[in-house]
Amino acid sequence: MEGIVLDVVVAESGVFLSGIVLLLFGFAAILMGYIADQQRAGKRFFWTGVSIPEPELGDFLPKGVGIHRAG
Repeated sequence: MEGIVLDVVVAESGVFLSGIVLLLFGFAAILMGYIADQQRAGKRFFWTGVSIPEPELGDFLPKGVGIHRAG
């Protein structure tokens, strides 16, 4: 009897978590669609135009070592 109860509880939690994940994906898709429509209409969102700064290749090299490029 205990095996049946545990089996049902495990199955229900998997269905519940799957439903939550699908709900979050749906919410994200709706939000991205709304943002795309607003940007197409000309409204700008301040956080969508910010690019992430990337370090230069020279930042990773030890001092005194140059970059040799094929020519």
